[in-house]
Amino acid sequence: MKALFKELRDRGVVKVGVTYLVAAWVALQVADVAFPAMGLPESAVTLVLGLLTLGFPLAIALAWAFDITPDGIRRADARAPTTEVDAEAQEDASSPEPPSPPTPGRSIAVLPFPDMSAERDQEHFCDGLTEELLNVLTRIPELRVASRTSCFAFKGQDVDLQSVAEKLRVDHVLEGSVRKSGNRVRITAQLIEAATDSHLWSETYDRELDDIFAIQDDIAAQVLDALKLKLSAQPLVDPTTGSAKAYEYFLSGQGYEISLSARGLARATELFQRAVEADPEFLRAWIALARVTATRALFLGCDDPCPAIAEEAGERAMRLAPDRADSHLARGFGHMASKRYADAERDFLKAIELDPVQAIAHHYVARSAYHRGQMEKALEHFARATTLDPEDYESPLLALGIYEKTGDREGELRAARTGVERAERHLEDYPDNQRAYYLGIAGLVSLGQMDRAREWAEHTLAIDPNDPPTRYNLSCFYARAGDIERALDLLETAITSRSWIANDPDLASLHGHPRFEALLESLED
Repeated sequence: MKALFKELRDRGVVKVGVTYLVAAWVALQVADVAFPAMGLPESAVTLVLGLLTLGFPLAIALAWAFDITPDGIRRADARAPTTEVDAEAQEDASSPEPPSPPTPGRSIAVLPFPDMSAERDQEHFCDGLTEELLNVLTRIPELRVASRTSCFAFKGQDVDLQSVAEKLRVDHVLEGSVRKSGNRVRITAQLIEAATDSHLWSETYDRELDDIFAIQDDIAAQVLDALKLKLSAQPLVDPTTGSAKAYEYFLSGQGYEISLSARGLARATELFQRAVEADPEFLRAWIALARVTATRALFLGCDDPCPAIAEEAGERAMRLAPDRADSHLARGFGHMASKRYADAERDFLKAIELDPVQAIAHHYVARSAYHRGQMEKALEHFARATTLDPEDYESPLLALGIYEKTGDREGELRAARTGVERAERHLEDYPDNQRAYYLGIAGLVSLGQMDRAREWAEHTLAIDPNDPPTRYNLSCFYARAGDIERALDLLETAITSRSWIANDPDLASLHGHPRFEALLESLED
């Protein structure tokens, strides 16, 4: 009921209903006094009452279906109903409100641009370009843009655009293709209105690679024009480099990073390094280099040379742009990679100060606090990240152990329901995502769904039995399930830190076991 009332309020139905009832009451009072004076029969008042009664559901239906905007009356944008789980998660966090919702009818998805090159060797460049267009359009406040995760779920598929738009709850789809040969690039793009399957705009750019910045800028401008949105005072395209070659490396690096696989992240590191070699002032490449090497250090055990590269990249980003939130994020990632958690936390908090709706910064403040044993702070920032990013399944699921440790059963169940629901939605599009499975297992355990948790555990282990994060999280599951030896077998070949496993309540049943104590002693903080 809470979710339904919120939807009615957001669409203006409540306001219209109250206004209608007040106006109807006034009309009846006037009719009751005026009609007898005009010699009209008493049945005329009854007729007015009947008409007003019939008009009420019609007014409510119109208020639900249409919105009044500065451009006139428009059909209301389809909204995904706010689930009780998500609503509770939002109430749990005292975080800044996300930006105001965009004008109904102005929403878009960008489908991955396929590689049409003769050699079919530009897939990652195409993926990077698609991500860049998503980033550009996301900077338009009046436009709702479907997330990268959702858009890339359709990569390589022959899809019906109306079905895509319905699933992503958008009104428009931007699609295209890329053909690259040497320094020449041909990019086609078209904007389609999903409801009518009509082309609002299309263009083919046959240019030198040096014109890639102008192409992106023009695509964004044409989308804005087609959707009758105003150009921003700030430039939408923010490459932070004038080198087309450096930018080419950067785009390809982004394409490899999307996979989050060990091989993809290693290749992304090489390409981001080439980008900063081609242009040492390339801010966004330094930020990306810090992010990807920190990810490899934190989750894939790249102890050498990833932490050092991440630290250097974060410092370079800060020197180039000390007032940008993403520069502080980059330096925070570098500190995290080197296990300097207090320094990392200061940078993440500064990033939040500069950009309060940075969900990823809140997530990493929580992780930093967790490593330092500051559970209350970790819980606070996991909750804020959960609120700010409706697709973030990691934060609520990582918070479960803290709720359990503090005895907050209600909070634990709330976070478990939120995390599992979001993980399930993610797995619909990415069925082989091990992280969604093994983090979701913790939520299933909290909800008492042990049989399903075992199914998820065996499934994710079958995807890649040698993945270190998978082995760690499954160790946590088997420790809670009472299978101590299997939990220890997995934990000894996982990659983690002493502070994390020492504070992880999922491993409580292993404490005091000689193998666990020996492992704890061998790890660095």
